[in-house]
Amino acid sequence: MGVGATMQSLAEILSSDSGSLVLGLAALVAMAAPFVDRYFIRRRRLAFRVLYNSKIGLSPIDLHDGENGSAQADPQLERTARLLSRMSVVVIRIRNTGGFDIAPGDFEIPLSFTFGSRIVWDARVSDATDDGLRRHVREGLEFFTRETPQPVESAKLSRVRALLPKRLAGVPAPEAPEWHGVRLARLSLKRQEKFKLVVVLREPGDGDGEISKEIDHHARLAAGRIKDERKQRRITWPIVTTAVGVLLTGALLATLLVSWSRPGGSAQCAAGKLSVEGSSAFVPIMDGIAAEYHAQCDDAAITTRATGSVTGVRALAPLDAAGKDGLAVLSDGRSGEAGPDLEAKAVAVVVYSLVVNRAAGVDRLTTQQVKDIFSGRVRNWDQLRPGPSVPIGIVGRGQESGTRKTFEQKVLGGAEDRLTSDSCRRPERDPAAATTRCERGTTAEVLTEVAAVPGAIGYADVPAAKTAASRNPQVGVVQLDGRYPDVTAIDGGYRFWTVEYLYTKGVPDGESVLKRFLDYLASPAARAELQDAGYTPCVAKDGLLDPLCTRADS
Repeated sequence: MGVGATMQSLAEILSSDSGSLVLGLAALVAMAAPFVDRYFIRRRRLAFRVLYNSKIGLSPIDLHDGENGSAQADPQLERTARLLSRMSVVVIRIRNTGGFDIAPGDFEIPLSFTFGSRIVWDARVSDATDDGLRRHVREGLEFFTRETPQPVESAKLSRVRALLPKRLAGVPAPEAPEWHGVRLARLSLKRQEKFKLVVVLREPGDGDGEISKEIDHHARLAAGRIKDERKQRRITWPIVTTAVGVLLTGALLATLLVSWSRPGGSAQCAAGKLSVEGSSAFVPIMDGIAAEYHAQCDDAAITTRATGSVTGVRALAPLDAAGKDGLAVLSDGRSGEAGPDLEAKAVAVVVYSLVVNRAAGVDRLTTQQVKDIFSGRVRNWDQLRPGPSVPIGIVGRGQESGTRKTFEQKVLGGAEDRLTSDSCRRPERDPAAATTRCERGTTAEVLTEVAAVPGAIGYADVPAAKTAASRNPQVGVVQLDGRYPDVTAIDGGYRFWTVEYLYTKGVPDGESVLKRFLDYLASPAARAELQDAGYTPCVAKDGLLDPLCTRADS
């Protein structure tokens, strides 16, 4: 969409009956956005500031006696001094600046710090709000190398401290690994709690050059934000949005008389009925968008029904010209049932996740392990991790499910095993079967069953999975091949995702509810609904398709 078209659309809005309402809502949203973000959307806030990042400062030349440095210091002392000449200290203050407590489970990715090429020698916790917090942070402090960044490979503070005398004595690796990062595992902070992390580092090599200053952090906080206070700007987005709100309020006052005096209607509205059917994973969000559309267009009646992607497309194919504009079908990925007379509109990127009952005792799996589970080669969780015996129960979807089709194509590389169970607890249909596999008709039913059956495993779209996990502690979201299920992980190789399509029988009539609703799906309001629900809209603000939505489903 060009600048001219954008300005024309803006002029039409301001000159219509709804112009004042649009400006009023925009002003309200702009001024309320910082408060909504702080207290409802990103409630949890963690801030850190690098207070000190400098060389220790001792040089070997300081150990020489006399003006010409002819008297030499003790060799051991000089070796230590040379070592310290390449060492630096970093002090980082970490504090909870929000109005809510932060628990370990609120971190999707734990907070960690790396220091460029510098090697971590030791770390301490100081100036904590109380002794209990200091002990808590110390117990969760972990160290990792550049080659083995996962927590399972990390070293505890006690191990690093035990290696310190060997380092000072010059003992080489592997007894003294080169730690490049510090991780704050299982970190929890009550409101206004704070502490300082003191890290001793050494620059590699034996030269006398400058000590590097590089510091990076990596973390993700659910329903929250992590802020580097060094990068805080004087002109922040809350100030900007408030100023925009004031400007919009002025524009509203300037256009009130015009908007009151002009009649008009909504150009995107049409009268009639439309049924949207198909994917049980996506129908709930489409129901919300349809409700918003109906709120603007009273004469449009839109109903939704979860029938499954395959069943929905099959119902669309035989429609004649008289009924084709009364039905649209949602499909997880492109449908193999769609003939040449069906038109597909890309709606959103859908990322899926494997989900397990917490009794399984795992939070990450590899693709090969998933294949082994669904083929029956692995039947008990104790085959994949140390711990108690917990039989695996597979909760799958039926043949009509587009989610199942995506799972088979993207993860299994083949079809799921046959139905062997009704209870999901034992293979009562075939006691000799290699798997205990039941099927449920909707995503919500799969998540309910996973929560109820110890050791169960299933799959669902990420927004539904996260909602289920937040409401029921028995549901756990699983990483796949070390990648957290998120749209940002797709470019890194996360494979369990697809594009949601809305199928129609041919091109809808220009005055039909179907045509107007399709146009509405590209509107800012519909995009906002999709984003709020956890999906990435295919139509971007500029009217172009998101690059992910242009990829072939493969």
